[in-house]
Amino acid sequence: MSETTGTLKPQTIGVLEPDTHVTGIQHSPCGKVLCGASFDQTVRRWDLTTDEFPPPALPSVTGHNGFVSGVAFRPSQGVAYSADSWGRLQAWPYLAENPDPLWSINEAHDGWIRGLAVAADGERLVTCGRDKMVRMFDTNDGKLIREFSGHREDVFALAVHPSGQWVVSADLLGRIVQWDVATGEIVREFDGSDFHLLHRLQDIAGIRKLSFAAGGKTLIVSGGFPSGGANVRGHAHVRLIDFKSGETTHDMPIGEENKDVFAHDVHLHPDGFFIIVTTGQPGQGSLLFQRPGEKEPLYKLNKGTINCHSISMAPDGKRFVVSATNTGSNGNGQRLDKEGKYIANHSPLHFFELT
Repeated sequence: MSETTGTLKPQTIGVLEPDTHVTGIQHSPCGKVLCGASFDQTVRRWDLTTDEFPPPALPSVTGHNGFVSGVAFRPSQGVAYSADSWGRLQAWPYLAENPDPLWSINEAHDGWIRGLAVAADGERLVTCGRDKMVRMFDTNDGKLIREFSGHREDVFALAVHPSGQWVVSADLLGRIVQWDVATGEIVREFDGSDFHLLHRLQDIAGIRKLSFAAGGKTLIVSGGFPSGGANVRGHAHVRLIDFKSGETTHDMPIGEENKDVFAHDVHLHPDGFFIIVTTGQPGQGSLLFQRPGEKEPLYKLNKGTINCHSISMAPDGKRFVVSATNTGSNGNGQRLDKEGKYIANHSPLHFFELT
């Protein structure tokens, strides 16, 4: 099955084919630029100010030491932040023709920075990583404001509450911690242990993203419930938690077990359904629209949208982009083509419009 539809179907605008893996994509708050965190140690940029498709490429952001693991934007002032797998964090003007860093920290974390998020007021940037730490920086100059110490495993995801009072982070074992921004102390914890599996000697981390909805009333935990290691098996999953009470309001299995293994990224549409992208075994993964409490998706597409890494909604709420993996990719090394040449894997960017 390549496509199923309910009452809603997005229109395909086209596919942009970068020559590298793009693991995370983000629209700028102004909607003028699309940025992609890339394996080639750069942030790729595309100009969205024209009706041209594919959108023209802008000069890439350089300066990173390892693959870029994420991009986040300040709500105003035209500044973006990027992090990499070697622990470097930097700020840069995303609308500039040549976006030289405004500031950079070479060792913001000891190794892989797995997540970053900007507070709603734009004054603080929060990061997490494999060094078990959560850190908060001043967005203006990169000065360290506070460390949140208490995780005992790699920290995979984080989110800043819209009020700015709390940060929530999740680690390898599914331990979800709420931190007080003012004191750096732990306020409480949420149990996400079913997002983790120890299979023989393999620790499988299931939580892929944390986010807030409904003005901070709902905490969204997305990822998967692993059921086996090696080529990881399991079922993609989204959990909705009432943030005030800490109680789970919905547990949502997503897609097909062992085909949709992780809900890698999630966006809540104003009409109340989730736009979700999943990853699975090589050649698997989907784009789905799903309402809480409903078993069947409103829409599902897995033709070309395989092993999806991220989704980004344009500020107008109509267009969105999904980063996926090229058809024919091979997790154990790409085969040579008919001419004996190595064709590297890359990440097609699928552009859609809601009608």
